[in-house]
Amino acid sequence: MTKSVTVAMSGGVDSSAAAILLLEQGWDVRGATMRHFDSKAMGFADGEGLEADIERAREVCRILGIPYRVIDVQQEFSREIIDYFVKEYRCGNTPNPCTRCNPLIKWGAFLDRLDTGFMATGHYVTVEEQDGLFRVFRAEDRNRDQTYMLWGLTQRMLARTLFPLDHLPKSRVREIAKEHDLPIHDSPDSQENCFIPGDYRVFLRKYFDEKPGDIVLHDGTKIGEHKGLSFYTIGQRRGMELPWSAPLFVQEIDAANNRLIVTDDPKRLETTRFRIDRVNWLDGAMPDIDDIGVQIRYNSKPVAVKGIADGVVTLEEPVRAITPGQSAVFYHRARLLGGGIIGRIS
Repeated sequence: MTKSVTVAMSGGVDSSAAAILLLEQGWDVRGATMRHFDSKAMGFADGEGLEADIERAREVCRILGIPYRVIDVQQEFSREIIDYFVKEYRCGNTPNPCTRCNPLIKWGAFLDRLDTGFMATGHYVTVEEQDGLFRVFRAEDRNRDQTYMLWGLTQRMLARTLFPLDHLPKSRVREIAKEHDLPIHDSPDSQENCFIPGDYRVFLRKYFDEKPGDIVLHDGTKIGEHKGLSFYTIGQRRGMELPWSAPLFVQEIDAANNRLIVTDDPKRLETTRFRIDRVNWLDGAMPDIDDIGVQIRYNSKPVAVKGIADGVVTLEEPVRAITPGQSAVFYHRARLLGGGIIGRIS
């Protein structure tokens, strides 16, 4: 009996190529896109945003001759992602909504509403079943690796998911789409914050007013005024427009007192310890492995972990500009172990 799979269609080349590969492997393939926000309400122009993605995905499925549908998850997305995004900025954090959306929406509300046993995506990751567990590894094309975004997944989610692009470079994926006359074969890569059409600060102003406040040195000396805390992130150098004898960097965002704490000493941006909240281990528990590295932002390299205890991660060497609200993602070499949300630096 042919197994059925729904490809989560984004309207882009990756998910489209995933659908082609699964068809060639003999799967009963269907396509679906989640409608997680209203493009017009979010400020997208006609022909842009989610509605444009849906039309591209619909056309791809028509060309491939597979069924297609749109699944509405706007209510869940508004509650779990948009509200969260706004709340985090109000608290002075810098959130990463994609790492939350994946387990709660795409592998949550969306996956739960599929009428097939499996879901497939165009992520560049490798999954292997070992000792009764599904384990996630970096993609062969390390420049395209997307494991960082998937630290929140569970074994139940992984058991129902196929990743057809695990062994392919992006160039081959585009060739596959072109060979099947798909008009999106040369489409640009998707960007973060899919629900925001431009500057995220303009988006935030719909939800709360920015209030100017003090810019102070690490010793408490006031040296100027900021325009609103959401304009800044830890480690930022530009945007303060203050006359100073040395470059100034954002050291801390004190939302409770509406203060921006800065320093002219880059060493003050370094730390070997930080809190971690909402931890998820893909195996269900922290693995008994000594050689663990942690990646503190999407494009950074993992740093060796000295220890994890009582919600605190200790590093082997100092790291600069660890940012509350971002994801800390743990690896054992190429294997994704899990992750969590960075809390206030201790």
